[in-house]
This record gives sequence, structure tokens and C-alpha cells, in this order.
Amino acid sequence: MTGVLTLLAGSIVVGCLGHRALMWLADRRVDPTVLLTGWVLSVVGLVVSAVTMTALQALPADEHPSTGLLRLAGGCWTALSAGSVPGWREAVAAVSLLTTTAIALRLGWVLRDRRRVRRIRAPHLRQLRLLAGESAGDEPLWVRDDRPLAVSIGGRPGLILVSDTLRDVLPPAAVAATIEHERAHLRGRHHMLLALVEVLATTLPVCPLLRSAPAAVKDLVELAADAEAARRCGPAAVREALSRLTGQPRPLGGLGMAGRLTEDRLRRLTISDPRRRRIVRLAGCLGVAIAALALPATTGWLFLTVMGCVVT
Repeated sequence: MTGVLTLLAGSIVVGCLGHRALMWLADRRVDPTVLLTGWVLSVVGLVVSAVTMTALQALPADEHPSTGLLRLAGGCWTALSAGSVPGWREAVAAVSLLTTTAIALRLGWVLRDRRRVRRIRAPHLRQLRLLAGESAGDEPLWVRDDRPLAVSIGGRPGLILVSDTLRDVLPPAAVAATIEHERAHLRGRHHMLLALVEVLATTLPVCPLLRSAPAAVKDLVELAADAEAARRCGPAAVREALSRLTGQPRPLGGLGMAGRLTEDRLRRLTISDPRRRRIVRLAGCLGVAIAALALPATTGWLFLTVMGCVVT
């Protein structure tokens, strides 16, 4: 029990202060892909650890876990109904069961709302994918629009929409950089990562780390896509495209090149080295992954240890 409470306290610390550490790294100009990895894994690891440890607090050592939790929670209700004070184990079990149930119900409610919104947009996206045909995915679908637009839409398959006006506004190198930026969103599964942190943040908005994650991930996916486009097309082409597309609207449900952190993105493209070795970036991602998953890994080890003790 002491170990579980210690890990639960660690989860509370990470949930309250973890976003400050990640923001401190952002101020040090850490690679955006590395930071994106840290944010996503920290959010997922925190939620998994918190839910697992909440359940572990109520597991009795002398009963099978599938029945012990419900028995203790029922004992708490029986004691309250009889007008007596329940034991601390029964109280902890009841609180744990109620907390886990509330989180599960809240998560189901959030997912239902997102599915409803997706169903509303589904006919339009289906028509676009039918128009794209075999070009759905990395190859862009050119559409008629008076505005210079480029947007990527996640899904299976992903889709890149580019307006024909873009070719009139940007030179060929900048057009190629814009399309490469949108391809980077699809290759990096940025739409899925953003949806994941948005769901968890909406489910548990009281947690500062989860509450800060959506805005941070929105910025980081743009920075990561800029860096990938700069590596393939050169930073000058990306800067020109970004400066000319700033202020253009972005369709709902997609990620576009313009709209967020324009000044900071232009500054990063000026001072960053697009030829940064991939091995350095992979090492950074591995480092933040180990740090972010240390808590859930420890929780998993504790969970298996408790299960082993109960079964034997």
C-alpha cells in the first residue's frame, strides 16, 4: 500500500508540474518532434498510471482482485446504511470504484460527442475522398478556391487539399514546401495525436498537464511539420510559404500550414539547422520516452507484482 500511495503521489506531481518541465524544454529550443513525443507519452502515461493506481489501492491482498474490490465497496455501503463508520479499506475501495467509474463514464461521453461531430462531417469528407480517388494520401487534391489554401485531413486514407489559387500566390518552391508540410502532418499521424490529447484533456480537465496538452501539441505539430518541410525543400521556401499564407482560414477537422505561431516559426526556420541528424532526434525521442513512461512502467511492474501475490 505504501508503494502504491507513493506512486499515486508521483502521478499527482507529474500532473500538476509536468507541463512546466515540458514548457521549460520548449524554451530551450528542443527539437519539436522530441517535445511532441514527450507531451503525448506524458499525457497517456499519466492517465494510465492514475487509473491503474486508483484501482490498486483497493485490491485486498487476501482475495482475488475480480471480487475483492466489489466486496470492499459493498462493505462500505453496508456500513453506511447501518449508520456505522466503514473501515478505511472499505472506504478506499468505494472511492476507488466510484472514481474509476466516473472517469470511464466521462471518457465514454466525450468519445460519443466526438463521434457525433465526425458523423456530421463524414458526408463531406467522403465526397472529398471520392473526388481524390487514387490520389488520396500523399498526393494533393487540387480544388477551385479563390483563397490560397493547403490543408491535410487525417483518416484512412489521409487527404491533402490544395487550392489552385496557391500556385498563383506562391512560387513553385514554396508550393512544394507547403505540400511537404501537409505530408509531414499525415506521415507523423499528427491528427491522431492531437485528437488523443484533446479527448484526455476533455475527460480530465482538472489536471494542469492534460489541460495544457492540446494547445502545446497544436503548436508542436506545426513546428515539426515545418522542420520536415525545411529538410526536404529548404528553409527559405518554407519561410516564404508561411509568411504569405498567414491569416488564411483553416477548414474544420484539418491541419493547415498557416494560423499558429507564425513569428516564432519564422524565427526557428532562420536559426535552426534543417540538416540536423536523424540519429540525434531519435536519441532525444528515446530519452523523453523513457522519462515519460517511467511512471506507468513502474505502475505496471507493481500491478503485476500485486497480481502475482494475490494469485499465489
